[in-house]
Formats: sequence, structure tokens, C-alpha cells
Amino acid sequence: MLADGLLVAGQILAAAVLGAAVGLEREFGAQPAGLRTHMLVSVGAAVFSIAGAGLTGSDPARLAAQVVTGVGFLAGGVIFREGVTVRGLTTAASLWVTAAAGVAIGLGAWWTAAVATALAIAVLWLVKQLEWRFLPLRRTIVMRVSLRPGEPVNDAARAVEEVLPRLKVIQIGYEDRHQVIELTARPPAGVTLPQLAGSILRVQGVAGVDISS
Repeated sequence: MLADGLLVAGQILAAAVLGAAVGLEREFGAQPAGLRTHMLVSVGAAVFSIAGAGLTGSDPARLAAQVVTGVGFLAGGVIFREGVTVRGLTTAASLWVTAAAGVAIGLGAWWTAAVATALAIAVLWLVKQLEWRFLPLRRTIVMRVSLRPGEPVNDAARAVEEVLPRLKVIQIGYEDRHQVIELTARPPAGVTLPQLAGSILRVQGVAGVDISS
């Protein structure tokens, strides 16, 4: 009994660690589902798998399908529309993979879970860096540009467009007595987000800029 209890504790702890590994990447990217969410999803999936495996006549495939269905509803909550851009799809997919790793841990497939988690982190971080550097046409950013009081919107928009020729204005509104231009754009190749933000801040009439990728 003690050995079985230690095994179960190890499985749950391992699921938490794997979920944390994926969640940290999402947390650093300021995504809606971060460290705690991924840890809980992985632990929950592992617990369902461990408990289900202990039931007589249980079907692991059916159990995994039910976990995936439940995570699907949860993942749907992180997908949202921001202007013309749909955001959260990658985070939803990371939750799905995290749940799969939790199920694998619960069923005793430790190596499968570890490899899947490592590959997920590589896709989330490394592939993003490669896309940013080598596939500029795939990069789309959402930018909120705050203007100084009294600054003509059209003049500021034209000045920003000189820095970002392929921008598309989503909407113009007010926030804290500042006019705010929300837009999407594809930044030039080889330009980092901090460099781009600095270039926008140097535009006459711009008071602040917030960029999300």
C-alpha cells in the first residue's frame, strides 16, 4: 500500500511539474492561461486517469476522451476576438497538450508525457523565435498607440504608418483622456518588439505604446 501511495504521489507531482513547464512559457508571454492553470489541468487529468485506471473494467481510451472533452470547454474560454484578430488559439492548444501529458502520466506512460511536454515547449518558444526571424509575413502584432492631448489622429496615424507601412487601424477611442489608436500590423523583418516600440514612441504626438504579439 505504501509503495502504491508513493507511486500515485509521484505521478501527481510529475504531472504538476510538466504542467508548470508549459505554463511558465505561457506566463512569461502574458497569456490568459498561465502557470497555475496549466498545472491544475495537468494534475486534474492525471488524477482522473489514476482514479479511472483503478476501477474494474474501465476503458482508458474512453477516459482519455472524456478528459479531452472537458479540457476543450476550458480551452474555449481562452479564445477571444480582439478587433479583427482571434487570439488565444495557441494557449488553448497548450492546455490540450498539457492535459494529454497529464493523462499519459496517470496511465504510467512517463516517457511519452516527458517527450510531449518538451516538444510543446519547443514549439511554443523556439518555433515562435524562428517565425519571428525568418517568416515576417506570418507575424502579426496588435498595437495600442496613445496620443498626447490635442494631437490630430490622422496626422499621428500617418506618422506611425511611416514606421509600419502595412498597418490596419481597428478602432479609435479614448482612454484616460488620451485618444488611443488600436491597430494590427506586420513589422519589418529583423526588428524586435522593443526596437519597434522605441521607433513608435519617437513619433511626434505619441504618448505611449503597448504591443502584443
